[in-house]
Formats: sequence, C-alpha cells, structure tokens
Amino acid sequence: MVAMLFAWNVASWVWAKLTWSKALFGLLILNLVWTASLFIAPYTVPPGSFAFQVGGANTLDHEDIWQSFWFYPRIVYTFGDVQCHQLWYRSLWLNGNQLPIDARMTSMYIFASLGLVAAALATPSTSSVQVMLNAMPEFLRKRLARFGPEKAGAIIVIVGLLPIAIDGFTQLFASVTHYESTNLLRILTGLPGGFVGGLLLGAMLVSMRQFSEDIQRLRARKHLTASQAR
Repeated sequence: MVAMLFAWNVASWVWAKLTWSKALFGLLILNLVWTASLFIAPYTVPPGSFAFQVGGANTLDHEDIWQSFWFYPRIVYTFGDVQCHQLWYRSLWLNGNQLPIDARMTSMYIFASLGLVAAALATPSTSSVQVMLNAMPEFLRKRLARFGPEKAGAIIVIVGLLPIAIDGFTQLFASVTHYESTNLLRILTGLPGGFVGGLLLGAMLVSMRQFSEDIQRLRARKHLTASQAR
C-alpha cells in the first residue's frame, strides 16, 4: 500500500511538471497500451482461437468468437473487429492466432506513437502546421519552409498517406489490377501513414495548448497593467 501511494505521488508530481500537452501525453499512453495489446492478446487465448477468418471493415463480424474469450482479449479483439476487416491473409500471426487488426493497421498504430512523440518534442506554436514543420529534421524543415506553412503541411500529409493510397487502392481493384500486396509492403506503407497521422493529431493538441497558454499570458498581462494603473 505504501509503495502504491508513493508511486501515485511520484506520477502526480511528474504529471504536474509536464511542459507539453497533457492531453497529448494521455493519447500517447492510450495508443501505447492499445498497440501493446495487439501483440499480447493473441497469447491470452489458446492457439487457433482466431485463425483463418475474414470479415468486413467497420462492422462487428465475429462476436460469437469474442464471447468465448475472457474479458481482456474480448475487448481487444472486439475493438479490432469494428475497425478492420481482419482478413487472415493480410494479418500478422502470433501463437497460432491472427492479430486483432491487419498488418498495415498494426504498423500505423506503432508508428503513430512516434508521430505523437515528434509533436511533443517540437517547438510549440499556435499553428498545427507550424508544429508539424518544427517536428521535421532541420534540413527537411528548411526545404519545406520554401513552400510556406500551409503548402508544406499539405506536402507532409500527402507524402505520408500516398504510399497507403497507392498500395491500398491498387489492391482494392484487384479484379482489374490483379494485384495483392504483401504483409511486408503493408507494414512499410503503414509506417509513414501512421507517423503522419500521429504527428497531425499531436500537432493539433500542442497548438491548442499553446493557444490556451497565450490567452492566459495576455490575461495576466492585462490584469497586471490594470493593477499598476491603480
């Protein structure tokens, strides 16, 4: 009990000392827990409990299977089911089970955490686009700056999502293209997409916090000026 109380006090002190967005920190922790669960859940059920299944995206297809799982894997696999088609041949496998989501989405969640960290370490700004630029390496930031913040932000997003668009849509129209991607390509294309997605969300939270801080400073300055005038 004493150890738990001490740990809570330390965590509270660290939380209070955070200089960047606490909402961003919370989102990062949530994403890390979810990403870890993708790899842990297959080991919490017997091999073959979820294998060689197919479904549709944005729909709950395998509720009958999840009902046979205990609480933790049931939650993880259900949440994976409602956002992914869970095609077995596009999924990574552990312990004889498919992961809760396919290879590309798994990769995106992993690298989204890196995007959130990049946003947290970037120089704050009231502009989300500027935060994204500040998160880039200096040599890349200087080149992007030539286009102006808005166009540079659009370039970052497009470059991040383009590999997914090309690989995913080419695969989507397989009846015409006769193309089926590989899990390696799904992971590689998910890397920039996940990073940019995390960076964009993180930049929005950082800019919101910076805007709030600027307003507070203006109010404090106004209050100080009014006090001195008296």
